[in-house]
Amino acid sequence: MIEKKIIFILCILFCNTLLSQVFPGTPVSGYPSGTTAQINAIANPVEATIAYSTNEQIFYYYNGSNWIPFNTSSNTIGDVKYGAQTGDHSGWYILNGRSITSLPANAQTAANSLGFTGTLPNATNRVLKHPNTGQNIGDTGGQVNTTLTQANLPNVNFTGNTNTAGNHSHTISRRTRTFRVFNNVDSNVTFFANNGTTNTSTAGNHNHTVSVNSGGSNQSFERYQPYLVVNTFIYLGL
Repeated sequence: MIEKKIIFILCILFCNTLLSQVFPGTPVSGYPSGTTAQINAIANPVEATIAYSTNEQIFYYYNGSNWIPFNTSSNTIGDVKYGAQTGDHSGWYILNGRSITSLPANAQTAANSLGFTGTLPNATNRVLKHPNTGQNIGDTGGQVNTTLTQANLPNVNFTGNTNTAGNHSHTISRRTRTFRVFNNVDSNVTFFANNGTTNTSTAGNHNHTVSVNSGGSNQSFERYQPYLVVNTFIYLGL
């Protein structure tokens, strides 16, 4: 039992000596210290090694693959969050569509492991959505503005009133008889026969004007709900 404790103490002293050679700063409470960049630059660190970041003022431990900050919850490659930060920080990379080759080597490897090739997804003007059948992580869709077409409108019936300009006349065809009447002067008199009939002509076709209010300017509209602007980040490791 005593031998195991001695070996454990020697390991800690060895790690502290090794890291102290890497960092120019003075160890904090016996732990090696340096900037986060210097911590990430350590070649083949020993698992469970602890180091203090002088620029972030937090402790990191090495889990065998990545340096994990003590004061944050454990993050997994591929985690996504919203934040008010304006740039990359602590293993979180802003999703702005940049080339993956512009990222550090470990972040490139993590991005490729998530299926991202070429560029990171661009979260500008987008909200997060769970994939449905046929969609893959990183796919984008939808649109910011929409212009309605006639096919988008409800099926409605329009009504209207005609104007009153309907005055018109017809020609009457009537049955008549002619008789000669001898009364001082001979003359012919034409009159309606008592058994005659009269009919109007069929020439009654005409038009009316119907007015229905219309308008519109084909203006598109935004489809956002009330929103708060923040940045979207993905965790690719330290």
